[in-house]
Amino acid sequence: MKKTVEKTAKGKAAAAAKGIIAVALSKIAVNGFNPRRNADGDSLEELAKSIGQVGVLQPILVRPRGKRYEIVCGERRFRASAMAGRKTVPVTVRRLSDNEAFLLAVTENLHRKDVTPMEEAYAYKRLTDTGRYDAASLAARFGKSEKYIRSRLKLNSLMDEITELVNRNVLPVTAALEICKYGGETQAEIYGKHLKGDAMYSDWRDLTAREFARRLEKTYSNSLDRYRFDKAQCVHCPFNTDACNLFNGDAEKGKCTNPTCLREKNREYLMAECKTVLDDYPDTEVYADTCPDGNGDVFAGLEEQGYTVVTDGCFALFPENPIVPRREEFDTDGEFAQAREKYEADVAENGEINRLLSEGKVNWAVTVRDNRVVAGYTVIRENGEDTEARTVPDPVQKLEAQDRRNREIAVEKIVEDTRQLIGRAEIPQSGFTEMEDRFLYFAMLTDLKREHFPLFLQDARDRRHLTDEDKIAITGQLTEEGKTVIRRDFLVKHLSETFGTAKKSYLMIEFARLHFPDKVAEIENRHNEVYGKRHRRITERLNALQEKTDAENAETVEDAGIIEKPRKERIVA
Repeated sequence: MKKTVEKTAKGKAAAAAKGIIAVALSKIAVNGFNPRRNADGDSLEELAKSIGQVGVLQPILVRPRGKRYEIVCGERRFRASAMAGRKTVPVTVRRLSDNEAFLLAVTENLHRKDVTPMEEAYAYKRLTDTGRYDAASLAARFGKSEKYIRSRLKLNSLMDEITELVNRNVLPVTAALEICKYGGETQAEIYGKHLKGDAMYSDWRDLTAREFARRLEKTYSNSLDRYRFDKAQCVHCPFNTDACNLFNGDAEKGKCTNPTCLREKNREYLMAECKTVLDDYPDTEVYADTCPDGNGDVFAGLEEQGYTVVTDGCFALFPENPIVPRREEFDTDGEFAQAREKYEADVAENGEINRLLSEGKVNWAVTVRDNRVVAGYTVIRENGEDTEARTVPDPVQKLEAQDRRNREIAVEKIVEDTRQLIGRAEIPQSGFTEMEDRFLYFAMLTDLKREHFPLFLQDARDRRHLTDEDKIAITGQLTEEGKTVIRRDFLVKHLSETFGTAKKSYLMIEFARLHFPDKVAEIENRHNEVYGKRHRRITERLNALQEKTDAENAETVEDAGIIEKPRKERIVA
């Protein structure tokens, strides 16, 4: 025993000589710059078990913060010590600035063997955010390649749900790095369709790295050569897969990984192309297919700018001018005869279309197909009538109809934008106006009982509901009696939409008590009487259980020879 005490004393003396002291856990606080985000419960329990047996072998580095200490390195040892029931923990105290403490904490965590890719990503980002480091200086400091540092920094662009999959080792970091090439909108779609875990046939979580990258590129990358807008800005864009390929002679043929930007550029280009045709040929219509084809935003944009978009009828491409076939171009007379027949049919078709155009029975039109604007004509049939029999529209009526539609579009947009404004803006605080009072009763009239309709409208007995026109008329001639009826019907509707013990239920009971005190009292007495009987039975059973427990405890005390102090009996009301 004496040797053990001497050995312990020598150990403490040696520790003190090295600047190691024991500090109560209650005087230590964790810091806010620890890059570690995932605490493995199993490994923490193993560490706590080890500390419980042999203690903390490596002291925690702390810095003084007033009368307490703040952890710089060793937060896991601190938490494990608390789990092990330790009251104190060995620490080394150093006076450090915020920048010095932050750098030490990050560096210590990055040198751990079990550091996760996301923890690395977060730590590197914290360092670059200080403005004192870039990828090259971090590579030199931590002995990594600059490419490695950049790849880890990219992981910070992952959405939270995908980050969680990487932390749980459900998704390999190689797959996560492929997803980093895409924006947030595409990441959300990738997660929802292929990584969430509820997809029966399109789950990509168990794919090999090569197959994952192949499917990702095939599904979410778009070849730029499919689009006809000016790609000058795309040549050096980071979302262009060939932008940084020094061996690629034509970066415009790369693939875009930013679908939002790609769609917007394509939309602007297609709208400009359509407007060029429409401005040069004002009688030309814009035709939009009723089935979704991905160009709805183009047609919506044209409508917003006052152009008319039609969806009725059908669209057909205008045939190209046929070329007269020559005998020497064919090997046999039969092939030449077939070519002549096709030529004559094309000429006849062109002539027929031109005739219908001149008679106003078909209209010139443009539409969008395969990311380009194409010209043709629309054939419109009304009520099953043949094109030949359709009345030629009056040009004046057609323009007036177009003007009315343009006005409707303007009103629709005003309504939509104003609806968003009042929904998100803070209404200025001022006195409640008479007009607002009318608006309020207009809203409450939705809940007016049908039996009260005749109080406000003479012909309302057979109506099933009030129209907006009815409500506007009513609010213009309200009496105090009418206002009371509307308010009470509104209260009845909304207070009665409650169940159980919600606060709203008690409000409903109090409202009913105001108008039907005797009936509410009868309801309460009936149900409280049933509750009272049930409560008494449960009380009897509880007292019986308590008596049984007390008897068993008394026998145990008597057997042990212990005299227990008398205690108050439990009384159940």
